[in-house]
Amino acid sequence: MESAATSPIRLTETARQALEGLFPGAARPQLRIFLSFMHASGPRLDLAPDTATDADVVVEAAGHALCMARLLCDQAAPVTVDCGPQGFVIHSSLDFSGAGGNCGGACGSHHH
Repeated sequence: MESAATSPIRLTETARQALEGLFPGAARPQLRIFLSFMHASGPRLDLAPDTATDADVVVEAAGHALCMARLLCDQAAPVTVDCGPQGFVIHSSLDFSGAGGNCGGACGSHHH
């Protein structure tokens, strides 16, 4: 595991507090940061419980093990996990602004 000082993945105090609320006990799952395409606004980084593999970077942050595919981490670093009113938000050096979204036609747009 990487140390917090040199880590490519960081956890804000707000995110740490939110995770403490979700996982108050000592048995905390590893949390994966991954690229998700399941959002109407386009791709973004997401967070979910998962088990690290040999292909991952694993970081210990405030008592939580965060894992991310090494290739994705190399492209996205520095990565910061934060928490806002809508839930967890993951900031990185990746630029998704040109990716656009795809709501599958459920956004009220009509094609003629």
